[in-house]
Amino acid sequence: MQFVDLHNHLYGSISAEKLFEIGKRNPNPRWQIFTELYSKIYNKNISTETFFEDYSDLTQFKELFLFNKRAPFIEFQSKFNLIIALSRFDEEEIFDVSKSLVIENQEQGVCFVEFRIMYPPNADQSVYQSKTIAACRGLQEGEKITQNKTQGRLVVSLHRDGNFLTQYEWLKDLMRQNELVQKYLVGLDFCYIEEGFPPIHKKTFFEKVLEDNQKNPKMALSILYHVGESFSDKTPKSAVRWIGESALYGAHRLGHAIALGINPEIFKDRVIEESVSERMHQLEFELKHYEEIRTFGRISDRNEILKELDRLKSKDTNIKLSFAMNKNSIDELYTFQEFMIYLIREKTKSVIECCPTSNLYIGMLPDLIDHPIRRFVARNMKVTIGTDDSGIFDTTLPREYNLVANTSLPLKQLEDVRDRSAFYKSEILSGRSI
Repeated sequence: MQFVDLHNHLYGSISAEKLFEIGKRNPNPRWQIFTELYSKIYNKNISTETFFEDYSDLTQFKELFLFNKRAPFIEFQSKFNLIIALSRFDEEEIFDVSKSLVIENQEQGVCFVEFRIMYPPNADQSVYQSKTIAACRGLQEGEKITQNKTQGRLVVSLHRDGNFLTQYEWLKDLMRQNELVQKYLVGLDFCYIEEGFPPIHKKTFFEKVLEDNQKNPKMALSILYHVGESFSDKTPKSAVRWIGESALYGAHRLGHAIALGINPEIFKDRVIEESVSERMHQLEFELKHYEEIRTFGRISDRNEILKELDRLKSKDTNIKLSFAMNKNSIDELYTFQEFMIYLIREKTKSVIECCPTSNLYIGMLPDLIDHPIRRFVARNMKVTIGTDDSGIFDTTLPREYNLVANTSLPLKQLEDVRDRSAFYKSEILSGRSI
């Protein structure tokens, strides 16, 4: 049985054992990156002077490092920061990590994997060039060692608030200059905290990338976009809209997209806030698609929507509004999800990347049975399953498939998800295979 992993972060896939060894070889760990946030969240002081003696028992190190409970994204980040602190993140290490992870995936029955790498916010062009080359060299070496039984490809994650257009141009220049990078670099990703960064801000960038892809298919890059995973700054309905907008703007794959398929009953009796500005965007979207949305179920009366919009126009757009998730709002959320599922399936080519363990913990699903993948599959959505951060989640891709099997998704449908994933590779979705 062969697996394809299309959502996998390079350094998040480092095992606890390997990370401990990486840290011991690092003469200058960046301790503050880890200790500051970790101590704040867990109220636990870490002695950096005796760290490797205190955690020489791998069981204790795993307790410190592994993320294995339902908690907000910030808690996950506090653990991920240990990776950042202990790693040198230089070219030699990136090469070794890339090579080793291709080999590990081959041992786990994975025949193709896309790894995402993110550089520091202040990284200059030389960093993007040297470290991208190092990662591509590592993937190439891993393929040689596995006799090409497992192929690895690279995706560069850009900062949502960074100078992503300039960084994109750096990467395209590098692809023109370096055949190795042209082969192994296949996509761009936006990840990390999504709150505060609506996809509308990336619309013109997406258009630029898609236009370049058409002009030069040999160097086409996919657009991968984390969205609908964490949405504490808005209502679930607005989170669903963000997912749909990302797809409509041209994202090839949507990372997680939990809000799109989650059972609305989970939000029952909650009071949720969002800004006046976000509410207005939502109401305007519903008016634009009103006749289509109403064919899927309950939606507020058009005149009521118009009246609310009119009232909001005089308010400060930053003011927070509160919404009680009662039966009506839950019914409307379900309707809106169904409409957006239809819109993504019929009007776009976007693929949803489901990462079961990650979604259970960071998405804080009540139980795996509540994972939206069953709903996505039932609605004939394009879906793939990934590990996200296999090291920090202590998982493998076969284990993620086993977890989905336990959600009562029929085996035939699960096998279809696995088999079709090969058609959702960045190189295919972006048109590079032309």
